[in-house]
Amino acid sequence: MNKGEKFLTRLEVLKKSSGFLRAKGVPSPKCDSEWLVSTSLKIKRMELYLHPEEIVEEQNIREIRSMIVRRGKREPLQHILESVNFAGFLIKSDERALVPRPETESLVEYILNRIPESFEGKILDLGTGSGAILLALCSSLPSSFGIGTDKCNEALALAEENVRLLNLQERVVLRNLDWHQDKILDDDISLIVSNPPYLDEEEWESAQPEVKSFDPKPALVAEDGGFYDLRKIIACASETLATEGLLALEFGICHADQIETALRPKFKDIEILKDLSRHRRFAIAKKT
Repeated sequence: MNKGEKFLTRLEVLKKSSGFLRAKGVPSPKCDSEWLVSTSLKIKRMELYLHPEEIVEEQNIREIRSMIVRRGKREPLQHILESVNFAGFLIKSDERALVPRPETESLVEYILNRIPESFEGKILDLGTGSGAILLALCSSLPSSFGIGTDKCNEALALAEENVRLLNLQERVVLRNLDWHQDKILDDDISLIVSNPPYLDEEEWESAQPEVKSFDPKPALVAEDGGFYDLRKIIACASETLATEGLLALEFGICHADQIETALRPKFKDIEILKDLSRHRRFAIAKKT
């Protein structure tokens, strides 16, 4: 989109935006353009095509141009929109924490399929980041109580904003905790969930620019081939979970066998579950 353009229709703006993003190598140029244009116009994406010949105001052209340029630099769409829909709940998203991934929604779904809506237990989220997993679970389980931990104060600040956004202040608390060195002091935990760092350095180096340049590296990369934090969390869960409590993990696509081996001494009913791409990505197990 060139400066000075006026009297562009919605359809023309979409075509120019999509073409620009396509030339920049953005993976989903049409879809991302729809999101950015509709957000500026404060309409639903489908409305862009219901009135395609409607003229876009110049102030919107300027705003759309700015957002499209940012996306062309591979800034995540969620950062530009300042929000993400995760598991049906709209939460804030920015550079303070990892952008919640669509595949992680499957972990939430797997958990909710295995515990009743009347669940009244404590949920502990290790490495809560934006709070996405914990807040989706607590929103879906109205009698639950959530504890979100993270070693990054910036991430905790974002999570706190999302707690308030979803009106969960009475049922969710957040704490600074580093599982590498801090003890988990809570007891009677019924569910521990975690999407910890699990990429190795090689996977990090080959990641898309949206990940490498904008996601916080400590939230993604772990030592020992990406397995270090997973092993630590399994050890923490074996000490902290109540008997028959559930541990739910997301891990790398090469970790499934290691996960099973690490879980066997202290857990039973181990399930290795697949993501939307049919990769073995999640584990749910019961404390013995």
